[in-house]
Formats: sequence, structure tokens, C-alpha cells
Amino acid sequence: MFQVKICGVRLKSDIGAAASAGADAIGLNFFDNSIRFVDPRDDVTKELAAFAEARRIMSVGVFVNASVDEIARIASELGLSAVQLHGNESPSIAAALIDRGLTVIRAIKLPVANLSAGQITQSCQPWHDLGCHLLLDADAGQAHGGSGKCLDWQTIRHWSERQAEDSWTLAGGLSDENVAAAIEISGARSVDTASGVEQPRGTKSPQRIERFVKFSLEAFRQQGRKPH
Repeated sequence: MFQVKICGVRLKSDIGAAASAGADAIGLNFFDNSIRFVDPRDDVTKELAAFAEARRIMSVGVFVNASVDEIARIASELGLSAVQLHGNESPSIAAALIDRGLTVIRAIKLPVANLSAGQITQSCQPWHDLGCHLLLDADAGQAHGGSGKCLDWQTIRHWSERQAEDSWTLAGGLSDENVAAAIEISGARSVDTASGVEQPRGTKSPQRIERFVKFSLEAFRQQGRKPH
């Protein structure tokens, strides 16, 4: 999949900064209530996806409660590398997308407090069984992500080790200031951020992107972790 994903990009300069720093994926947010929304029907969005492809980094479309037909159509029109389900979709939606040949990432929205390894397993199992890539994120309610809240990294590590699970991505409140610690504690092999590389909110900072990617890759190397 990917090691470092910069989500919610809206400009070519965002993608350029991510690629130059060494990130291998970007996220295009198609949730129209998000501050990071880009319209998948807009030619500018097509240019963003093509710009990412030209730099050989994955372009992931982030969808919230869209239909199978809509997701498949947009993925085809934009040439997306993967689709990310970040709403209240059922496993049947993911199964239908996989049947159409799409790579599916499922956001597992977890509470930031009172989290148990068993709870993570229960939340992940239906999606894991389908072959979806798992992205563990903090539950942001109706905002569907981008809350800036961090998960319980130690509990996530216990879950991962107990399940012998390595095909997952850590998200939720990650920034250039905490990503190294998050990787060390959680054992993550893949990370995703949106608000953590912004200044002000909704505007990507090239400097913060560079630091986030640098610190992430250094932490992966220190732990001897390779992309999954």
C-alpha cells in the first residue's frame, strides 16, 4: 500500500511538497462538508490526480456515504489508485467495489478513550475478511475525520501484535511533532495525516509536510519497518 499519506490536498503545490519530501500517497477529499473538499467533477481535480500519477505517488479518493456506482465512476474518471470509505458504509459496499477491481481502504473510526484491543478487532474484522486495507482513525462524529484527536497508540500495538496484523495505517491527530512517537509506540508501518500538516487549518504547510514525512521515514527506519 503506502507508508506516508498526506490527505486532503487541494493544490498541485501540496502534492509537489509531499512528493519531494518522500511521501508515497495523497488523499483527495470528496466529502462536500469538509474544509478540504475538492469536487471530483472539476477539471482541476483531474489535474491533481494526474499530477500525483506523474510523480508516481498513489492518489486515494476519500468518500463518505457515496454509492457504489458513483465511487466506481469517479475512480475510473480520475484514475485513482484506491478508494477510501470514510462514512457509514456497510461491508457490502466494499465487497461490490472490490468485485469491480478497486482497491478499498476502510477507515475504522475508534474512540480516543476507553479503547480495548478486542474492540478494535470487532470493528476491523468484517473489513479485514473482505481484504480491505484498514486505516485506524479517531471518531470525529459527523465530521468524518480531520478532528486532530489521537488514538491510544499502546492499545493499538497490543491489538496488532495479538492479531499478527501489519496491513493497517495509523491516522488520527498525527503531526510532525508526534508522528515519530506514534510509530514507535503503536508499531505502525503506515501513517496518514491531514490537519497535522496544516497552518492555518485547511491550508497545507510545505514545511510541516517535509518534517512529517522526514520524521515518519526516520522512525520507520529505526524500527526496521518496510512498506507492507
